[in-house]
Amino acid sequence: MHKNNYLSRTEQEIWGYISSKDIIDNELLKLIFPDLSQNNRNKILHSLFKKGYLKRASRDVYYNLNNLDDYYKLALKIYPGYIGLTSALKYYNLIEYEDFTIFIITEKKYKTISLENYTLKYLPLKELCTGFTGIRISTVEKTLFDCFLKIKYLNYSILTKAIYEAKDINWDEFLKYFEKAPKSLSQKAGYILNLMKKETNYKVSNHIIKQLKSKVKCPVKLENNSKPSIYSREWKVQDNIGKKIILAWWYQ
Repeated sequence: MHKNNYLSRTEQEIWGYISSKDIIDNELLKLIFPDLSQNNRNKILHSLFKKGYLKRASRDVYYNLNNLDDYYKLALKIYPGYIGLTSALKYYNLIEYEDFTIFIITEKKYKTISLENYTLKYLPLKELCTGFTGIRISTVEKTLFDCFLKIKYLNYSILTKAIYEAKDINWDEFLKYFEKAPKSLSQKAGYILNLMKKETNYKVSNHIIKQLKSKVKCPVKLENNSKPSIYSREWKVQDNIGKKIILAWWYQ
C-alpha cells in the first residue's frame, strides 16, 4: 500500500513510464524526458520515494521492489566495480548456500549498505580491481585469487571446496594476479594447493606449485592469531588452522 497515492500530473506521466522498471535513476529519466531539468528529475524521484512508489538505494539510485529480482545489478548501479568473493562463487555454483552478503570489488570505495535482506559490502583493491567479465563479475580465476587475498571474509574450507569443485581453471590466468600481490600470498596459496594435492589427490600441476614456491621468502602465518601452529619448512608457513579445518568438507 502506497504511503500517499496522490501524484501530480507530471508524476503520473513519469510513473506510467517507469512503473515497470526495476532500477531507476536520473539518467533513466533523462532518456525518457530529456526536456526536464536535472533538478526537476531529482525532485520527482524523491517525491515518488516519499510517497512510497519507489525505494531508495543511495542518494541517486532508486528501485521498485515489486520488479527487482537482481540485487547484483542494483549493487553495481550504486557503486561501480565487479561482483566477487563468495558472491561470485555462488554465481559459478561453487558454493551451495545462499549468501546474503553481496561482495563488490571496487577500485577505491569501501562501504557497507543494508538493503532489504541483503548486506552490500564494497571492498577496494586499487590496481588489483581487474579480472572480470562483461557482466561485471570476476572470472573464476580472479574470484579464487580474491578469496585468497580477502580470506577474512570467508574461510579456507569454503575456498578449498570451491577450488576442488571448479572445472577447467586457467592456472596461468590465476598466477598472473599474484605478480602485483604480496609474496606472502603466493606462499599461502601454494601451501593450500599443495595440501589439497597431498590430502585429496587434487590435480594441480607441479608447474603451478613451483611458480608459487619461487616467491617463498619470509615465514608467514596462515591467519593472524596466536593459536598453536605447525610449521612447513617447504613453504615457510605457520599453519595455525590445521588441515582438518582447511579441508573440513573432505574429512566430514
